[in-house]
Amino acid sequence: SVQPSEGKSTVAFLLAKSFAELKKKTLFIDVDLRKSEMAGRLGLQGKLDGISEFLTGQSGSIVYDTSIPYLNYVPCGKRPPNPTELLSSQRFPEFLQVVRKAYDVVIIDTPPVGTVVDASIIGRYADGVLMVVRYDYTRKEALRRARRQIVQNGGKILGCVENRAKRYKDPYYYGNYYGES
Repeated sequence: SVQPSEGKSTVAFLLAKSFAELKKKTLFIDVDLRKSEMAGRLGLQGKLDGISEFLTGQSGSIVYDTSIPYLNYVPCGKRPPNPTELLSSQRFPEFLQVVRKAYDVVIIDTPPVGTVVDASIIGRYADGVLMVVRYDYTRKEALRRARRQIVQNGGKILGCVENRAKRYKDPYYYGNYYGES
């Protein structure tokens, strides 16, 4: 997403859950090293080593089971003082190469691209980037800048998810045509 509160983490998690429900071995990686809330949402308690501990060489055991079959989770870990530097290190793409071989699908949740460069850095290592845009919230020019930033850093935009869109009832499709009055 371009900015906070667009639903990026929720969409990313639901996408990972959907692949797991299709019995695809799925890994959900939380790399929002500045402001993650995902471990709490998943009901995981206590100190969890995560990607920040792995990238600093403090831990090698960072993949956790979830209550959803076929879905594993890598938390962000402790907030580091230098998130961009950690994600720019050689250890991050090496980690992604290893998990690509072990999983059918890897979903990476990043911080908003409009606030920090982390998502652009990560985008260059991903097979593709899916933008999440909140209806009537995200400005077109901000979205264009975010897209440009991702592409200029080597990321490939796969598409866009519009979140919190208003429901629209067209009487042609939903009215008497389908037997409703």
